[in-house]
Amino acid sequence: MTDTILVSLAVTAGIVALAGVPLRCWQFYTGHLRSLVPRHLVAQATFVLFAVLFLASNMTVWIYALFVSYRDFSCSGACEHAGVASAAAVGLLGCAYILLEGFLLTARRRIRSVTSDG
Repeated sequence: MTDTILVSLAVTAGIVALAGVPLRCWQFYTGHLRSLVPRHLVAQATFVLFAVLFLASNMTVWIYALFVSYRDFSCSGACEHAGVASAAAVGLLGCAYILLEGFLLTARRRIRSVTSDG
């Protein structure tokens, strides 16, 4: 039962990721995400490194999920398990997208400065 719930959540996240990954890539390309990261040199360098790493892996999985879905649903009756590979690819995309959103959530957080009177 737990396995079914986890797979369902991954596939649901993958369906959201089909629209979310291109949106996040566009936001990264236009510089919208970089403006939300704190202005520390280490934070900026770390953000660029990991954002490129996560976005490249997400785009690769996104392209793969679209390819597998096209291949599964263009099969003319000879495929006995059509859709299983698509669900697995979309679930994989969902897992990668959750990692990307988790990274962006932590990268954009603001650290409050400590004052002597507070």
